[in-house]
Amino acid sequence: MNKKYYITTTIPYANADPHIGFALEILYADVLARYHKLLGEDVYFLTGTDEHGQKMYKTAREVGEDPYEYASKRSAVFQNLADQWNICNNDFIRTTEKRHKDRVAKFWEAANKNGDIYKKAYSGLYCVGCESFKTDKDLIDGKCPNHKKEPELLEEENYFFRLSKYQTQIEKLFKDNPKFVYPKPKYNEMMQVIKEGLEDISISRSKEKLPWGIPVPGDDNQVMYVWFDALTNYITALGWGSDNEKLYNEYWPANTHILGKDVNRFHSLLWPAMLMSVGLDVPKQVAVHGFMTLDGEKISKALGNVIDPLELIDEYSLEAIRYFLMREIPFDNDGDFSKEKFHERYNADLANGIGNLTNRILVMIEKYCDSVVPKVKKVDNNIIQTLQDKIWPQYNQKIEGYEFDQALNEVWKFITHCDQLISDKQPWQLIKEGKQDEVSDLLHHLAEGLRHIAVMIWPFMPETSEKIFTQLGLDVGQELAKPLNELQNWVQLTVGNKINRGEALFPRLDNKTSNK
Repeated sequence: MNKKYYITTTIPYANADPHIGFALEILYADVLARYHKLLGEDVYFLTGTDEHGQKMYKTAREVGEDPYEYASKRSAVFQNLADQWNICNNDFIRTTEKRHKDRVAKFWEAANKNGDIYKKAYSGLYCVGCESFKTDKDLIDGKCPNHKKEPELLEEENYFFRLSKYQTQIEKLFKDNPKFVYPKPKYNEMMQVIKEGLEDISISRSKEKLPWGIPVPGDDNQVMYVWFDALTNYITALGWGSDNEKLYNEYWPANTHILGKDVNRFHSLLWPAMLMSVGLDVPKQVAVHGFMTLDGEKISKALGNVIDPLELIDEYSLEAIRYFLMREIPFDNDGDFSKEKFHERYNADLANGIGNLTNRILVMIEKYCDSVVPKVKKVDNNIIQTLQDKIWPQYNQKIEGYEFDQALNEVWKFITHCDQLISDKQPWQLIKEGKQDEVSDLLHHLAEGLRHIAVMIWPFMPETSEKIFTQLGLDVGQELAKPLNELQNWVQLTVGNKINRGEALFPRLDNKTSNK
């Protein structure tokens, strides 16, 4: 039976269209999901939308629409984003779906039965943008650091979750699992919060003030607070709390929750405590990514520099955008996007790099080997050792460590190696000297090297990878059905294949044009 791998993204609020930050997050998850598919694992990939809470209700009212109808329109845009960005998710959960609402109610009841939910009057500062209460120490100059707005003062009677009860268990979780939160600085931030002491958290709102949400079981005057509702999507989507928990039993606990640094505390502290309350396993790892800036500035509606990820791939090819984001934005830190950087990276790495190498190899096979991948007489152990001893081990290590930019750097090292091999050997000169066997040997090794490149880029640029497979005369389905340990071997499966050179993979861009 294949090893299971369950990966999730956060579920963004559906009160507005998706922004480039979420596209980045879902792309990180897609790369990991595809990589684990290459490993031969049984992958389940979940994303979705969060459609309750004050922010959703307020936005719907402002545009004069019913909250559910408004959420449905916005959710459809997020689903379209996943489709247009070629994301390989298995499921898309909406928190307004009956399957979710029914199962969340059971989760609440289980936590309540365990004595972990109580009701009390509360007065506190609430940030609508974060959908969370704030203390003075969370604020900078009296404002939420994420939304630059003063929180509202809320006074009402709510239900609370006994997060403080799980102080010792959460401490043990972190001490026993130093990689529970990645990267280390984000783990250390949560350790500091734990040391300061976990406090009980509000998990409901008055229905009078917020009539939009999942009713609290047994109390129609209250609706569930958005985080207690939203976090459970990771198990409700798998069928937990239903008559059919097959997927839950197969895939839980999650291998990786992918999320932004602004929601780290909820996923790393509150969510494990909620699961402990109900007697369920905690996720294996929480992976926290940074934010993206635009031309060095924070992306925000206020600055008017929001990037629409769907408009972006109308202007530039999706494959090029996927490559740029994964090469330029390190997972464990903030990274910058600019069209100038994109053009530079596109022309250097894609047009002059992988695109040029692919074309050179295929043109020479057409010209010198009658368009057929030649047999090899003398094996070049240097190129094989470069791949097997250097490139592949580093590539695997970097992806498994969330260093996607560095994994791609390893691929481009090999592309440079192949280009240098052509320059050193000068096959056009060897042909003039009548050394056909040397040329055939060289082109065989380059064709096989190109196959390895196609495998390595598949998690990042699946369409480009599949084009290269096809150009080498290989069956895409058959290749991708093989496990990675087999695909990484140096083989001669391409021998005798008729190549199918198509259009250039990445035509050069000038500074004024897109590549669409």
